[in-house]
Amino acid sequence: MRNDPVAIVLVNYNMPERTDALFETVMKTVDPARTDFDFIIVDNGSDSAPPSKHTTLGFEYNIQTTNGWLMGLHYADALEHIFNQKYFAYWILITSGEFLPKYGNILSPMVDYMKLNQQCVGIHPALSPDSTTVWEHMKHDPDGDDPFRPTHMIDNIAALWRADWFNSIGRFDPAMVYAWGSDLETCYWARQHNKELRIFNDGQMKKVDNIGYSMDRMNMSAEERREHANLNMNRIMTEKYGEDWRNIIMPWNKKEKSND
Repeated sequence: MRNDPVAIVLVNYNMPERTDALFETVMKTVDPARTDFDFIIVDNGSDSAPPSKHTTLGFEYNIQTTNGWLMGLHYADALEHIFNQKYFAYWILITSGEFLPKYGNILSPMVDYMKLNQQCVGIHPALSPDSTTVWEHMKHDPDGDDPFRPTHMIDNIAALWRADWFNSIGRFDPAMVYAWGSDLETCYWARQHNKELRIFNDGQMKKVDNIGYSMDRMNMSAEERREHANLNMNRIMTEKYGEDWRNIIMPWNKKEKSND
């Protein structure tokens, strides 16, 4: 019987180099005796570069980010039935993320913290200062004295979600195909349920925004995807929460505007 295993799910579309680097870093740095895991790589129909050599599931079509994650989680469900053991957590990764060698194993400390803190449902490693992201609050705090500082929201660059809670909210909405809004909605429900979200300030990784687009690997421009993703997110969120969804899902946004 394994000890609280973690399912790691990474979706790849035409980014085999970065996929392989993420996989191989985890395999080198995470001791399964401390943190047992299964690494599930989903290939979304890569058509301008070969799939990762470590691919677990391969699809003919690009089903986009959210449904790629969900298909990886469906495979994890099957593994639970095969081995008759539930996953403790899911680690959701994207190829825009990059592990930094100096920090080594960043998964195990997050898992250990979550095991000891039942109210914590989501943890994300801090982003390095040179990361490109709209979520500045996720960057490493050089003055922070809490290795797991509380936060109101984490992105799905490398988010660790407690499996039983994450499953209880229905995981991600598959209609949010581009993954825009999936992080916001998950964190909204965490706050609604009075759960904790944390940033692992003592562990860092780097986010390189739009790297696949700059490499001309995505079959659309970054601007086109941004437009599609924003329209998709706005439509789904409006259907669920109404026209004022941003102030409902992102209350901090309303506070910031009132202070302008």
